[in-house]
Amino acid sequence: MLIALGWTQVFVLSLFLSIAPATAQDSANLQADRFRGTYERPKNPAHQHIYDRLRSQSALERIGEFLSPFRLPREVLMKSEGCDGVVNAFYEEGVITVCYEYIEYIYSNMPKEPIPGGLTPEDAVLGPTVDVFLHEAAHAVFDLLEVPVFGHEEGAADLFSAYLQLQVGKEEARVLIIGTAFLGQKETQEIMGRSLELKDFANEHGLPAQRFFNFLCIAYGFDPQLFADAVSHWRLPTERAEGCEDEYAQLDHAFQTLVMPYIDKGRMEKVRARKWLQFEVQR
Repeated sequence: MLIALGWTQVFVLSLFLSIAPATAQDSANLQADRFRGTYERPKNPAHQHIYDRLRSQSALERIGEFLSPFRLPREVLMKSEGCDGVVNAFYEEGVITVCYEYIEYIYSNMPKEPIPGGLTPEDAVLGPTVDVFLHEAAHAVFDLLEVPVFGHEEGAADLFSAYLQLQVGKEEARVLIIGTAFLGQKETQEIMGRSLELKDFANEHGLPAQRFFNFLCIAYGFDPQLFADAVSHWRLPTERAEGCEDEYAQLDHAFQTLVMPYIDKGRMEKVRARKWLQFEVQR
């Protein structure tokens, strides 16, 4: 039996046929375990201790294993290297670079003794070190999987990193979140102690205080009991805290919709069963 098609149906059918093979081919090219790490020798001798510690603890390999469930069309290289005195971390064309200067900056803000709330000096280094790699990994995932992002990408990468940190065991998640929060609080106090300039509001990153409270809100929304001190100690305003459960739910929905289809669920369960992101930190 012949069926007459109108021009609209013909157009839609031809469009579907033209894109279907490409979509199938793209899906076939997606593979898990795409993150690789390399340690560039530091240009500055003062960074040798960072280079040695990262290598001795296989830090990049372990972060790569944590990210291994992501199915990507190509490999992503994670590298630590000297950046000629610039405190920075960035992603570009399949390469994540975290400068030794940035990790040195984290060390320079490490407390000398444990502080109220159970934060140890080691946690204050571990949290933001993991966070910066996961933040840049977010840019890689957005880029290679062409993930739609509403708003500015830096804010989305912050939330992506926070979300991943919360998907591990509760003990490990708390160490990572509180360690990252400590550095965020210090950066907030530093910038609030000076007069802000107009250009501070034009940066692609949000102000430290905004990033700090956004991060805390996601953690509190995920588990108000585990992160109760987000309000009592870290000063997340109660009026913001009341909506954090909804904020986490919105983030979870976005991740489940846009990213989870590219996750190898078998690998994900194995990652959750082990403590990939715990490193021994020496002073």
